[in-house]
Amino acid sequence: MSSPVTIGVDLGGTNMVGGLVSIDGAISHEISRPSPATHQAMLEGPFMLVGELLTPDVEAIGLGVAGLIDGSGRLAWGPNIAGTDIAFRQLAEAAFGLPVIVDNDANFWAFGEGTFGAAAGYDHAIVVTLGTGIGGGIIAGGQVYRGKGFAGEFGHIVIDPDGDRCTCGNRGCWETFVSGRHLDTLAREIVRREPGGLVAVEAGGESPTGSHMLAPAVAGDRSAIDAYCGVGEALGRGLAMLAVVLDPQIIVIGGAVAAAGDLLLSPARQAFRERFEGATHRPIPSIVPSRLGANGGAIGAGLAAHRLVTET
Repeated sequence: MSSPVTIGVDLGGTNMVGGLVSIDGAISHEISRPSPATHQAMLEGPFMLVGELLTPDVEAIGLGVAGLIDGSGRLAWGPNIAGTDIAFRQLAEAAFGLPVIVDNDANFWAFGEGTFGAAAGYDHAIVVTLGTGIGGGIIAGGQVYRGKGFAGEFGHIVIDPDGDRCTCGNRGCWETFVSGRHLDTLAREIVRREPGGLVAVEAGGESPTGSHMLAPAVAGDRSAIDAYCGVGEALGRGLAMLAVVLDPQIIVIGGAVAAAGDLLLSPARQAFRERFEGATHRPIPSIVPSRLGANGGAIGAGLAAHRLVTET
């Protein structure tokens, strides 16, 4: 007999990723699709992906969404995704006849990191996911902390009230300085300044994105390195603010942008140490990359679905 699996789906601002997740956190049969761009597509796209993954061995479904998810599994709103007021859990249970758990995608990522990832064994941790925007999960007392339901919206802490307009409607939110969207902007600026440079060559005539800066930065391109350094410093400053409030033992960085590794994390760690209150008088939490890889949100969603089954 095959071991039971769950379906874990991470519905982010740019892509939605799903796969079959085993009880030990392994993921297989991964599928990636562009995230739905309209309210109607949000009602169809995630369920089509689940349908592609569905097998007789699937015992439950976990769906993480980059937005405000209430206790009933309903998407209230998300600044980086389409659609509002979508009863995802109710719709999925009716469509598939399986137990379903729905939560913010970063909360699921935090659950996965706390179970099998970099935060395993820690009672107090911060998980920051860097993708289209910034997502956040809080582990407090060994459990994911949700506040009244919507805790962890780190990306919308206002850093500069006169800064750029954020997708949430405010100005100068943290994610306007640290996110995939901001890296895309920096890449376009570099190509405008240096149309014959390595970033432009990497883009190959396409509209430049942050992903086109990675290989040039690794190759030593100064403009690309400086872009990552600036974003990393802004990341570290924001993390220092979170840490003095939440006092974590460890800070885990995940998401697609985190693929830049130490290009981003080294300046982040330096800026963090410089701004962490009482740094010479108390332990400084480590800032480490996710152990779950690019599919951490889907893995965490699948693991939460396994727990849902064992608790019911």
